[in-house]
Amino acid sequence: MNDVDVLNIKTALQDCCKENECSICTEKACLIGFSNSVLDYANIKKSFTMPNGINLVPNMDFKIYDVDHVATALAVITAKCKNCMDNHDDNCIVNIIRAALEVAIFGQHVAFKGNPLEYVM
Repeated sequence: MNDVDVLNIKTALQDCCKENECSICTEKACLIGFSNSVLDYANIKKSFTMPNGINLVPNMDFKIYDVDHVATALAVITAKCKNCMDNHDDNCIVNIIRAALEVAIFGQHVAFKGNPLEYVM
């Protein structure tokens, strides 16, 4: 996938993983595991969208994540946004992972309309 550097995002997500604190990895029930599975899906399917992906974000993951690591990963993924504005697709992999990281930091999604600069402000 030319437009999204999957390895760069995976590296940023790796620092967020609570693997040493979890007795067993719950993968898709974990915000970070889920984000990694979205990247794997995108890489396998060679697609930037994941049908219904935004609705699959595990909002019930109540682990406490390191804010600095998650914020760094959030910056990395937001920088990958294609700035689609009116053509924004909630099921874009960048949007799905961004939403998962928001839940990890803020406990909820933050409004995003396809403009990374507006989002950061």
